[in-house]
Amino acid sequence: MKKRKNKKAKKGGDLKKQVEKKIKKMMKNPEEAVFVGLVILSLFFVGLCFGEIKKDSDVAAAPATATGDSSHLEREIKKMISNYPIEKMAPYISKQDEKVAAYLVAIAKKESDWGKYSPKKRGKECFNYWGYKGRYNRNAAGYSCFDSPAQAVNMVGRRLENLIAKKIDTPREMVLWKCGSACTARSSADAAKWVSDVSLYYKKVYN
Repeated sequence: MKKRKNKKAKKGGDLKKQVEKKIKKMMKNPEEAVFVGLVILSLFFVGLCFGEIKKDSDVAAAPATATGDSSHLEREIKKMISNYPIEKMAPYISKQDEKVAAYLVAIAKKESDWGKYSPKKRGKECFNYWGYKGRYNRNAAGYSCFDSPAQAVNMVGRRLENLIAKKIDTPREMVLWKCGSACTARSSADAAKWVSDVSLYYKKVYN
C-alpha cells in the first residue's frame, strides 16, 4: 500500500513540475502565452456555440406529436352529423366561434340536409352545404363552388361572423340568409319554417 501511495505521490509531483515548467516557459515568452490563451478562449466559444446549434437542431428535428384529443365542441358536432357528407368539416367548424359553429351546423341541415343535396359545378363537388351565393367561383345557378371543405367553412363562417357582428344573431333575424334583407319570419310559411328548423339545430350546438 505504501509503495502504491508513493508511486501516486511521485506521479502527482512529476505532473506538478511539468505544469510549473510550462508556465515558466510561457512567462518567458509573453506573446506565446497570449496566443495560447486566445486559442483556448476561441475553442471554448466554438464549443459553446456548437452546443447551442445542436440543441436547436434537435428541437427542429423533433417530430410534432398529436395529442389525439379533439375539443368537446368537435365531439358534440361529430355525434350530431355522423354519416353525413358534412362530417369531414367537423374539425374546421369546431374551430369557429361557438355561435358561428352553431349556425354552420343548423343552416347546413336546413339547406342541404348536411351535404346530401348540394350544388355542383361541371359535375364537381362544391362543398357548399349552406346555399351560399357569394362572388367566389359561382356555378350556373349562382352558388359559390369552394375548392375544399376548409375553404368552405372559413368563407361561410366569415359571412356569418359579419352578420352576427351587426346584431343579426338570432334564427329569426338570420332568416335573411334564405330570402334577403326584406325577408322576415312573417313573410311566408316557408320563412317561418326556416326559422323553426334552424332554431332547433342551432340550440343543439349553442345553448
